[in-house]
Parts: sequence; structure tokens; C-alpha cells
Amino acid sequence: MIDPRAVGRKAELRKRRGTTGSEALDRVLNQSKSDEVYEPRQPRIPKGLYVHGHVGRGKSLCCDLFFEGLSGYKKRRVHFHQFMLEVHRRLHDARAECKRQHRRPPSTRDALKALGRELAEEAEVLVFDEMQITDVADAMVARQLFDACWDAGLVLVATSNRPPEALYEGGPNRQYFSPFVTRLREQCRVVCLDGESDHRRLRLSRVDEDEAPVVRYLVQHLGEAHALAAAATQLSAAAPKVLGAVRAEALELPHGRSITPDICLATWASRSSLRENSVEGAVFAFEALCGSERGAGDFHAIARAYPSLAIADVPSFSLKDHDAARRFITLVDECYERRNLLVVVARSGPDGLFPSEDVFERQLSSEKATGLDRASGPVSTIDPADDEAGAALDLVSVRELAWAFKRCASRLSEMAAPDWPQKLTEVSASA
Repeated sequence: MIDPRAVGRKAELRKRRGTTGSEALDRVLNQSKSDEVYEPRQPRIPKGLYVHGHVGRGKSLCCDLFFEGLSGYKKRRVHFHQFMLEVHRRLHDARAECKRQHRRPPSTRDALKALGRELAEEAEVLVFDEMQITDVADAMVARQLFDACWDAGLVLVATSNRPPEALYEGGPNRQYFSPFVTRLREQCRVVCLDGESDHRRLRLSRVDEDEAPVVRYLVQHLGEAHALAAAATQLSAAAPKVLGAVRAEALELPHGRSITPDICLATWASRSSLRENSVEGAVFAFEALCGSERGAGDFHAIARAYPSLAIADVPSFSLKDHDAARRFITLVDECYERRNLLVVVARSGPDGLFPSEDVFERQLSSEKATGLDRASGPVSTIDPADDEAGAALDLVSVRELAWAFKRCASRLSEMAAPDWPQKLTEVSASA
């Protein structure tokens, strides 16, 4: 009886250079059946990079410069939060497609493996900014998804405020997430980029007072109507083009929803014949923008539609405002990623908008609050009635939210500088 593995080894041998001759043939054909079938050597995949440290230390800048200078490879750069939203959406779309075709949907594990291979085909190098995991669903997805990505040869470069061991720290079922941390350290070189200074704030401190720059962050206790007017005035003065008010029109958002700015601004030249792409800026009251249920997809659409944006009457946040605080942070992150012009009229400075981590934890303890808003995405492994699990996840959320507060305050300070936004080449030259 012919051994099919022997036939396969013989065919493989014929493909290899310099292996002709009876001795080589006998050596391959006479291998033990327990031996593994020959597999071509895979190309060596370089290690990725995981950079962590406090806010404002230059992690995002290094990430951007690396991405801009990388050539010859398929690459993609995305904010981690936006990436996880995309993953959940693609998983949902894949299941929906199976239902339309009357096919049995694959298991979550198989779906993630397939998606991981797709992501590795779309980009050889994947660059993340601000990796953070607070949601148990994201934690379980990340483990299986990145295993598939790394197995397919994808190279990961990421920044974070936390070292790998602190990701999802204290979260429910973390023992199932721990293998991800181990694999991350195997696939990536871990570097701590830290220092004594927040470089974003240094940019603002170097502003020449004689220049009398336009105020992009205004601290005033105003009513909503007066705050809107002040925000519009500052945005018109700060915008790179001369802007004038035009009739506000509704902006379409995902899932068939919409939002209408309180004030819309466009170039003077386009006022007579207003086109869809002529609108340069918009002014929103904070409550209308962040006071209701909106997701990252909504803020992505808003930041993309309005290169210049103003937010009026931003409050100082407390524990009870954590939902609105998360939305505000998500919007600031979107504007920062897109390098939008942002004007803020708030009731306190950037550092006064958010409570410190210890204050936040004391508020959580004193109010015996459970069920803090989970990060976006389904939470399928936690019983809402499980108080212990809920409290643990709340603590994770509080700690991660505290880091998000620090990052947001730092970014608001940088975006208030008169030279924002700078091109990366200009930033690197001045660094």
C-alpha cells in the first residue's frame, strides 16, 4: 500500500533545489510515520512594539512619525477604540450575511480567526493609538482575534498609558485574558516612554504673550445661549478661513439618525451658493452633543463633517456624569486624531473638568454605585445581577476613566495652542 505522506514528501523533495540523488530520496521516503511532513520555512516576522507611559510624553507623536515614515508595506493606523467598534460591526455583519444566505453562522472563535486573517491581509503593519481594554467582551475578543492576527504574520505597533500587565486589571474573568498579555510580550518589544514633563502643555506655555493669541479654550460661567455666542465668536476668529454664519442643516449620523448644529459656519465665498462641502465649522451646546445617547460612530461622523468645531457650556464632571464625560472624551479624541480645530467654552479649565482618580473612587464607594456604563459592545459573560462582578468592572472602568481624564485634559491643553494643528514634520522639527 502506498503511503500518501511518502508521496507528498517525494513531491516536496522535487521542488527543493539541490536534493536530487538516491541518498536524499531514500532519506526522505524512509522517515518514520511519526515525523512531521516537511513545511516550507516561513519568513521571519519582525517583532512589533508596545510603548506605554504617562500622558503627553510623546507616544502618539512617535507613533505618527513611525507610520508616516513606513514605506513598502501595507499599513493601517487607527485609534484602538474605533478599531474595536469596527471589529464588533464586522462580526455582526458576518452573522447577518449568514442568516440572509440561510447558512449556520460560525462560532465566535471561528469568526474571529477568519477576521484575524482578513485583517492581516488588509495590513501587514497595524498601528494602534491608546490601547485600553475595559469591557469584558472586548477582553475576550482581543485575545482570540490577535492570536489569529499574529499567527497570520501581522506586526502590531501600539501605544498605551498602561503596561501590558495592567490592561483590564481587576476585571471579571481576567484569567481568560491573561494569555493575551503573555502573547503580547512575545510578539512585541515593550518600551516605557516616560518622563517628568507633559510636552503638550509645554507647547502652550511657550506661547508669546505679546502675540495675543485667539482664545480656543474659554473659561466662563455663562448661560447656554451666551456660551454658544462666545463659542461662535472664538471659532470664527480662530478658524483658518474667514467664516460666516449660515442656516444650520441636519447632519446624517449612523443608523438613520441625525443632529443639527446650533450654529453652522461656512466660507464667505460660499454663502451665496452653499454646497454640502462648503460648511467649515459648527457650534454645539454640550447638552445637545454629549447629553444624550451617542456612540463613537456619531462623533466620528461629526468630526469628519466639521473641520472646525466648537462646544459650548461644558460642565465640570462628577461620578453621576460619567456617561456624558465618556462621550466628551470620545469626541475630543476624534477631533485630536483628525487634527480638527476645536474651541471649548467650559465652566473650568482642562484640569478642573474631571475629578482625580482617588476622588472618583471615593465617590464610587460612598454612593455604593454599581453598574457603571460599560464600554461599547455587548457584555455577554456578566450577569447584571452579579453585584460582585459589577463592582469589579466598575472599579476597572473608574481606573481607565481616570487615565482617559488625564489624556483628555492634556490633549485639550495642546489643542488650545495657537499653532494647533501642526504638521508632523513641523512638530518633529520643534521637538
